[in-house]
Amino acid sequence: MRAFVTALLLAAATPAIAADMPKNVIVMIADGAGHNTLAATRFWTGRPLAMDTGPWLRASMATYGLRPERKVPEGGDPYAQDPDAVYDPAKAWDTRPVKGMAKKAGSTYPALFAGYEWHRRSAPDSANTMSAMMTGVRTFDGAIDVDGAEKPVLSVAEAAKAAGKMTGAISSVPFNHATPAAGGGAHNPDRDDYHGLAREMFGGTLDVIGGGGNPDYDQDGKPITDEHAEIRFKWIPPELWTELKGANSRWNLVETAGDIRALAEGKATSAKPLAMIAAVNPTLQAGRAYPSNIARGTADPGAVPLTPGMVTLDEMAIAALKHVGTDRDGFFMTIEGGAVDWAMHANDFPRMIEEYMAFDDAVRAVVAWIESPESAASWDDTLLVVTADHDHLLYGPDLDEPFQRVTNNGAGKLPGYSWAWDSHSNQLVPFFARGKGAERLMAEADQIDAHTDEKGRKFGYGRYLTQPELGAFLMKTQEK
Repeated sequence: MRAFVTALLLAAATPAIAADMPKNVIVMIADGAGHNTLAATRFWTGRPLAMDTGPWLRASMATYGLRPERKVPEGGDPYAQDPDAVYDPAKAWDTRPVKGMAKKAGSTYPALFAGYEWHRRSAPDSANTMSAMMTGVRTFDGAIDVDGAEKPVLSVAEAAKAAGKMTGAISSVPFNHATPAAGGGAHNPDRDDYHGLAREMFGGTLDVIGGGGNPDYDQDGKPITDEHAEIRFKWIPPELWTELKGANSRWNLVETAGDIRALAEGKATSAKPLAMIAAVNPTLQAGRAYPSNIARGTADPGAVPLTPGMVTLDEMAIAALKHVGTDRDGFFMTIEGGAVDWAMHANDFPRMIEEYMAFDDAVRAVVAWIESPESAASWDDTLLVVTADHDHLLYGPDLDEPFQRVTNNGAGKLPGYSWAWDSHSNQLVPFFARGKGAERLMAEADQIDAHTDEKGRKFGYGRYLTQPELGAFLMKTQEK
């Protein structure tokens, strides 16, 4: 029913609104990257991020889901919003001390403050957050483009395809992980049904698919010698992989860094839909092995050499954009720096910085492509959104100071930091927009994040919008 209602809304668009909307839309997601992630990257590099300069519009975004669990209480309403999950500055910035260990985090993380505990219990995941951004409908943790009753909801990718546009979804993690799957218009109540998601993504909505998860290579980009390795076909079913590699496949399968770079540099083109399944499993760089003498999280960013010859997210992004940019009707593209989140789950602060640097490189490359006179896009017809799906509990080094920002120790020196958990939070995430329709989109950021605690300390990130508001706006961009 809700998908039907969304379709009716699309059909009811007025010409004036449609004319003011972009022809091309690019949404870039740094998975898990909150305000402290961006600050840490700025401090380490000693330079602004791509979104810190130029005519970007800036705000924050709330990421809360419909409810934490898939199961609906007996007799309950599957569409009912869990009230405790709703973002509330008073809960988010609650500085009241809490003794003991965190309830949801086991024995290794102290509870510290009431706000931290609220973030732990109400945190969303990548599936329901990206789904809200791609459909305008909140759902439960683990759900991909379905509503609270597990019914499929029309996605932006599907709306764009129905409008005659080309579509694509790429990532630095497996191509069918939660964020690219939702961005690519797949529908599944279980984000872990990777084979089902792979089959649907290759089923017709997308013109470009890209990411890791190649079953023929390991985490260091080396051919897998154990044909029965558990990781091999975790992400893609064997029969689909065989089909993609076949001479009669409707997809152009590109695996090597050289072949992907040829597409990005314009030395090659693809007449078929493009599948860039990089020669690595599962991530481009975040999963590469540490030397035996270096413990995870102890080496500075870049101290462990990158996997040589591996394609980068910015190269994959430009190859994808050059492909979808051939459509005169326009395109819709999602680009995820997914391994920021993977590093944060491992509490690997240096590798988190590495991954956000790679994402920032991709943003810079996309901006340069839009501004290139040879590009099929321009700021007059293209909207670029840069944000995150959710945050983590990353703070400054002083555990006694609530919500301390990471501290600057100078360029080339790790910022001061601490981890308050190894998973997500319900904090607001940074939000940036630029190009056609950006002002109209930013008008949605009409809520204010501000809180003063009992000691008179002030907290908050100012203006923010919600993920369903972004999703509803992106739906409008596909109206004719």
